[in-house]
Amino acid sequence: MNKQSVQLALHLSAFMLSILLVISISIDTFKGIAFYDDINYLDLQFWICVLLIVLFGLEVYNADKSWQYLGNHVLFLLLIIPYLTLFDWFGVSLSTEMAFLFRFIPLIRGYIAFTIIAYKLLKDLAAGLLIIYIVVLFSFIYYCSLIFYVLEINVNPMVHNFWNSLWYSCMTATTAGCSIQAVTTVGKVISVLLALAGMMLLPVFTVYLTNIIRYGHLSRRSEEMGGRQDADS
Repeated sequence: MNKQSVQLALHLSAFMLSILLVISISIDTFKGIAFYDDINYLDLQFWICVLLIVLFGLEVYNADKSWQYLGNHVLFLLLIIPYLTLFDWFGVSLSTEMAFLFRFIPLIRGYIAFTIIAYKLLKDLAAGLLIIYIVVLFSFIYYCSLIFYVLEINVNPMVHNFWNSLWYSCMTATTAGCSIQAVTTVGKVISVLLALAGMMLLPVFTVYLTNIIRYGHLSRRSEEMGGRQDADS
């Protein structure tokens, strides 16, 4: 197995570990578990972060220029530090909102890994970019739904369950508007971020579909012209 295949396998492992964290966050959120005080989750995130650090060490070791790779990818290391566990050890108290946001930091590493995997495996660059945009957009909407639900469920009379929050996030991302309005400060910030994400990413789908239709039309015209030239000859 060459070094490129090893790096790809390491990135895939990091992505799968991040998916495990997504599942854990979702289960805790739906069950209404006080995640910051939940020892089971703190342990799970700690060991997953440890494994991610080990994988990062293997990536550095496997790279052609290890120190250069470490310098260029130091952000990867900062994203997989188990901050919640460290805060718990040192007695640092966080608000519920901040604690919930810190839960998502290791997930960013997973989606960076997914981006790298998509670029390596998909030969069609345009298709690869489209898949990445789709995953990023829907993941962002889902994460914002979780955060919005946790922050608004006890203070917003319009939010009765997670599906209200998901509907709100989808409508805000598409800039269609929603009868549900954010009450908390962080919820209002999420509203702005969702609208910005929708305005930036949704047009990509339109451009991609337009290019597919245009390419198909040009291909048919080329075939028709080729057929006419054969008939004339």
